[in-house]
Amino acid sequence: MAGSGRCYGGYALCIIFLTSILTSQGLDLDSDSFKELSNDVESWINDLHERMSRKYLLKTDFSDDPRVSIETVYPMKLVRSMAKDIRDHFNSKRQALQKIVEHLEDATTTSIWNDDLNLNNSHPLLMKDMDPENATHHMMLDERLGTKVRYNVSGIHVPLEVYEGYPEILNGLQWSSTVDRVFQENFASDSTLSWQYFGAQTGFMRVYPATSWYVPPNLIDLYDARLRPWYVQGSVSPKDMIILMDRSGSVHGQTFTIMKWAVKTLIDTLGENDFVNVAAFNSTTEWVNNCTYCKVNQTTDSEECTQTLVQASTSNKKLLFQAIDELEDGGMASYSNALTFAYNAFKQFEGTREEGEGANCHKTIMLFSDGGTEWPEEVIKKFQNDTYTKAVRIFTYAVGPHPIPTAVLKQMACSTGGKYSVITTRSSVRTKIQESYTSLLSPAQPLSGFHNDQYTTAYTSAVTEELTVSLTRPVYNMSDYANTSTLLGVAGIDVPIQTLKNLSPFEALGPNGYSFIINHNGFLVLHPKLRKQLSYLLGPPHIDLLDVEEDIRETNSVRNNMTEGMTYNATVLGKISVDEAHRVLYDGIQFSYAPVPNTTYSLGLVNLQGSVHLVVHDQDPTLMTPLNVSTTVLAPWPYCRGRQPSNDSDHLNRLMRDIQNKKQICRDDLVQGLLWSQTWTQRLLDDWHDRSSDIIGRVIFTRFGLARFYPESQKPGVSSWGDPWNNPALRRGELNRKVSVIPHSFGAFLSAPVLVEKNGAEVMAGVVGVNLTSSSLRNGFLGKLLKSGWRDENEYLILLVDDGGLIVTSNREDLYGIPLQGAFIGDLNIPLLKHLKDSRFYDMEIELDKQAICKELKHNGTSAGPRSYHIPSPFTLAASLLAEVFTWAEYLRYILYSGLLALMTPSVEAWTEWGMTQIGGKESCRMERAIYYFGERRTLSESMKCNNYSAKFWAERLQDTNAMLVAVEMNINAQECGMNSELPSIHPRRLTVLEPCTYQDRFRKRPTSCLANNSTAGDSCNGCPQRMQASLTLMLITATVCSNHLKGNLAS
Repeated sequence: MAGSGRCYGGYALCIIFLTSILTSQGLDLDSDSFKELSNDVESWINDLHERMSRKYLLKTDFSDDPRVSIETVYPMKLVRSMAKDIRDHFNSKRQALQKIVEHLEDATTTSIWNDDLNLNNSHPLLMKDMDPENATHHMMLDERLGTKVRYNVSGIHVPLEVYEGYPEILNGLQWSSTVDRVFQENFASDSTLSWQYFGAQTGFMRVYPATSWYVPPNLIDLYDARLRPWYVQGSVSPKDMIILMDRSGSVHGQTFTIMKWAVKTLIDTLGENDFVNVAAFNSTTEWVNNCTYCKVNQTTDSEECTQTLVQASTSNKKLLFQAIDELEDGGMASYSNALTFAYNAFKQFEGTREEGEGANCHKTIMLFSDGGTEWPEEVIKKFQNDTYTKAVRIFTYAVGPHPIPTAVLKQMACSTGGKYSVITTRSSVRTKIQESYTSLLSPAQPLSGFHNDQYTTAYTSAVTEELTVSLTRPVYNMSDYANTSTLLGVAGIDVPIQTLKNLSPFEALGPNGYSFIINHNGFLVLHPKLRKQLSYLLGPPHIDLLDVEEDIRETNSVRNNMTEGMTYNATVLGKISVDEAHRVLYDGIQFSYAPVPNTTYSLGLVNLQGSVHLVVHDQDPTLMTPLNVSTTVLAPWPYCRGRQPSNDSDHLNRLMRDIQNKKQICRDDLVQGLLWSQTWTQRLLDDWHDRSSDIIGRVIFTRFGLARFYPESQKPGVSSWGDPWNNPALRRGELNRKVSVIPHSFGAFLSAPVLVEKNGAEVMAGVVGVNLTSSSLRNGFLGKLLKSGWRDENEYLILLVDDGGLIVTSNREDLYGIPLQGAFIGDLNIPLLKHLKDSRFYDMEIELDKQAICKELKHNGTSAGPRSYHIPSPFTLAASLLAEVFTWAEYLRYILYSGLLALMTPSVEAWTEWGMTQIGGKESCRMERAIYYFGERRTLSESMKCNNYSAKFWAERLQDTNAMLVAVEMNINAQECGMNSELPSIHPRRLTVLEPCTYQDRFRKRPTSCLANNSTAGDSCNGCPQRMQASLTLMLITATVCSNHLKGNLAS
């Protein structure tokens, strides 16, 4: 005590003396002393976490507890079991769909056309008029669907271009109305059934249960069921399509604008089973994207260099849109040259395509022009006698306000079994394109007993705005008075992606495990990295498995085997994404996969090789105590059927009652684990109620989805990590048995796994974390440095850095004005990161995010029109008034409405609107970022060059955590180093221009059925005779007269 008093009395002198000693020692520092310091820092981190988190309170002996066991995970058994569950789920939906289709087709046999139908005596329930807050609409909250609905009737949606009072619409609604009874029976008999619907060729759509129709603010409703992926895939057989665009001088101006927009609209109707390319012609013809590939021609055995048709995926469409926007007009048009080019392209594609390429069903040429007189009869005859091109149909489009002469365009279509269409205005594009080819290319009515069911890829539902897939089947006219069994529409049933995810063996896979589903094209149906789109008006995302997994040889093999429908498992040396910016190299990522029977899907499960899981049983649910919702978060898992994932108090209380009273069908594995987790973590939660200014918060995450924390202010952050797969602490805990650090700008989160041992086996039961302030971290760090020769911040910069290059803490608060806490070392004005990367201390790769959402870019000018029109309310009122006034003439109402929309629509650059719809100032985009992760080097001592001096630095990986220690010698006589690493940043960067030839081209399995020859489709030359011209003339005259009359009234 006396000695202590003497030192205390001269405290200032002791500190000065100690500091002088340490400064003198700093001159002789070496790698050995730095390694010793690294070991001390690592011990400090482990001790700090243990003391602050109170992790030791969870140590429990389970050796004599028969309710707890540790069992080996058998992934192939799990994947087969889950595939069977998915099959059974779809089987029940298929049975419901069959009832819908059979009823609708039977209804056509008894339906009688009624000329007296009108809106006053029909009263269709339009979903756009339904208001959940209006009590007179009798809407109730449905727990299954998560929204308010009406159960006694289906709701009706009609596209903007189609007037709900048309006789075709009202008669269609009448004959299909009795399907509501089938909808209701299906919904009542299957507690997992979601939305049911029928989309008609005339445009209307029935949705059951009826609900309100959402339209984004300040936009009008441009949804058309006939253009949605579920309808297109169910109504039109796959196509190989070449689009020819007339780019001669005569199309200059408005005509070329309309043509570009029309071509994009046509491309937008294509699905993932279609193949397409676009060529522009005048006196010569060339592809809009000049991309050449050399392949061996299978028919001649010689190498040919050509441009292939590309799959009509979303990313490939965007490349074509970009090229179309850049087209310029000029020269004279040659139809013969253009058709010869297209026919030869089909022959070359047939000879050079690889397995899976091409639709191998319909072949079409879509020719857009403002008219011409050249009749390419010899070209057409020549290729109609060729084996590879004799089945090619030509569809022609006369484009522009005054497309003349058009007789040649009509004859081209009629002589090849195609169809001729006229597009005069921008606002008529969507309907004209949709009507132009679907009736002729719709699948033939299948033989009795054969059902052409279609399984879509994932897309955003217009009703729920969540990711979903659809099971669809075409509906045919079976009436006796109809000479042809024409396609009437498509019936479908939604299967939300969350429903498929809920069938996963969550706990058994562990926090680094997950389930995923791809289709025969390799596109994702289910994956934790698959995100919903910005708007339901966008096409399917078409994200390939290799867009979200490492594109290496082993994962390519997994993908290709899955598209082929194989059952297998493979172990991969790869990188695990613990969060957006961090990767961990791991030798033992296991992929197990099997096809989902009776579907076009293949299921995969990912887990760590040799993993085990915790099995709990015989817990009494009635003894479950209420959870404090203020300090509890549950994973979005299906603990009990019929409960939407949520962490609000009402939901948690209802879930507790369901578990206690056994009123719902609950998953025993998850509920038993939840009960066990609650008891196991209670002691820790009770002990955390002390307050410390050094601690932001504490939390424990269990492998059964229960998270408990203190204080209550931590709930938003804990909720964002509620799903174990999105929880970097849990994921790191399974990979690293020691403490992990997760830095941020206010401090760092320290976490460590809690292991349960039994019978010689151990498993991670959870992760305990403590969120510490930056000041407490820095003070503790400086305390460790105080005992070493590395204390003086004027001579050394000491950094504790994580495995992604983020600073956990430092001996300085800033470096040349840059705050160091949570900063990226690549942003510092020293070339430290470059040396670490060059020495393989860090490895780096660039990752592309195809699903990003960015702020809207401002664009100038346009060559096409938008999907989302911003319309001032006076014009909306005017359009509605005109719609009511001119209901007596379908075509007149449409022309006037189209004209108004065309005048009101502001110029919007087509690249933004087609595939990138603007919602709330945001748009879909692509982003890239650099990812840094630990390489093979573990210790380093080098010098780095600055402008006027060289600085020595040391780096040492900490043995059992995800961090390293770095010390940089600082020159006290130099203000700044003056150099930086000049490496790609971890901060995402938007890509505004896409490389024109980066087409998505991967192995796929072509659908086995085609049903291409629809002999019942009617006259393929429908619309070509001269009476059509007379009808069009009458329409134009009437529209002109009415327009002049309208102008006169407005002027007066």
